[in-house]
Amino acid sequence: FQILPSSLRVMSKALNLIGMKYNSLTVLSKHGKTNAGQYTYLCKCDCGKTTVGRTSDLRNGHQKSCGCLAEKFFGKTRKYQPAFKHGLSLKGHPEHKRYQRECFDRTRYNLEPDEKAKMIATQKNQCAICGYSFGQKKGDMKVDHCHKTRTVRGLLCDHCNRGLGFFRENIESLKSAIAYLEKNNTMLVS
Repeated sequence: FQILPSSLRVMSKALNLIGMKYNSLTVLSKHGKTNAGQYTYLCKCDCGKTTVGRTSDLRNGHQKSCGCLAEKFFGKTRKYQPAFKHGLSLKGHPEHKRYQRECFDRTRYNLEPDEKAKMIATQKNQCAICGYSFGQKKGDMKVDHCHKTRTVRGLLCDHCNRGLGFFRENIESLKSAIAYLEKNNTMLVS
């Protein structure tokens, strides 16, 4: 993989978004480029204010308004408002981290919270390899999955999960490492 200098990179042709409507924003004109080379557009919000948006943010829905929608939902302080959605996705909510973890597990591993709870109970809240008790440190429980089939195998501590990764989940390499340790475990290095 080679990174070319910006003078040699082929830039994609800019999309003409003028006149298009994205959520509450109507694109009025091209505005310029960001430092990274992304095109920006001057947009008019339904509330009457103008704002500048990047092509990608407008098209993928990350920028929906000039900021007036956020004020409407969060208020001027941008703090947790119980009336907004279910509230758990907001950073100010006390359950935000748990909700964020559940969303990550669901999206990445197709693992529902009740399935994970069953795994924790089955493994007695311990690493499936070394028996480390989860909960001693923040974020010490990792979901182990097969990278080929994307299926969840179990819950591991961070060290065991990284160990499998360092051995590229290769059983023969792990057996060789065990044999090496058994053979050389009694030797002293001087």
